[in-house]
Amino acid sequence: MSEKVNVYYDKNCRLCNIAVNIAKKNDKDDCLVFISNENIDIKDTVIVEEGDVRFEKSEAVGILLKKINFKFTYLIVNIFPKFFRNLVYDFIARYRYNIFGKIK
Repeated sequence: MSEKVNVYYDKNCRLCNIAVNIAKKNDKDDCLVFISNENIDIKDTVIVEEGDVRFEKSEAVGILLKKINFKFTYLIVNIFPKFFRNLVYDFIARYRYNIFGKIK
């Protein structure tokens, strides 16, 4: 069995919940543990903790893509440099409620 990976996400974000549901359906190793980020200081990013290593923003998304076996998507995303991926991530994170809505 794979080591558990903690995924902290915004439970009020519709986009985040869609992503979590997709990840849950594709987590064949049952290694992902999803935790609301309401009790931590960082609110505008997904955080993935794998062992003692913490990943944020586009790196966290990359880890999730690998864990759910979306390797082709992972390769496409990682064509771009990290600073560019994080710029896109920050834009989506900033406007996620406006674009996708908020769950009440």
